[in-house]
Amino acid sequence: MAASALLVLSISTSTAAAAAAQEPGKGRFCVVEIEKAADGGNSPVKSQTCSDDPTSAAFVAADRPDVLLMEWFWNAYNSPPHITRIIVSGEDGPCDSSGYRLGTNIIWDNEISGFYTYGQCHEVTAYDGYSQDGDSAYWFSSVSDGPDVDYVGAFMNDRISSFWIRR
Repeated sequence: MAASALLVLSISTSTAAAAAAQEPGKGRFCVVEIEKAADGGNSPVKSQTCSDDPTSAAFVAADRPDVLLMEWFWNAYNSPPHITRIIVSGEDGPCDSSGYRLGTNIIWDNEISGFYTYGQCHEVTAYDGYSQDGDSAYWFSSVSDGPDVDYVGAFMNDRISSFWIRR
């Protein structure tokens, strides 16, 4: 659990609760609201909500936030569905050249198989280290909001521990 203290999206939870959240039907639809980091460091977490119900008020509301930045998928092509939405308030978003630096929480660490980006986040670097370090993969898209990555590929599948998303 000491390593989880270094994670940007750290969750105050017991090991049993974390294991339960990984089981199907246990909080598979999450919303994490982050803020812009004042010093260009990791983006602080403002709130996090999870539910087993994809029609829950919090999850549906995150479909229309001030700025939706990312969606993380547990499985390639999000099949079966297990998703976390990363959002920011309007005053913090959309992406700019400094962007957002995100760590995965204890539940999502080394579990991401795909992601979509929004909010003009055209560049994404995924890392296997907690502080945007270690092995990495890079995606860029000049079209729409940014890269839609249905599958991160064999090299990074289930290895992602942090992201740097930017314009």
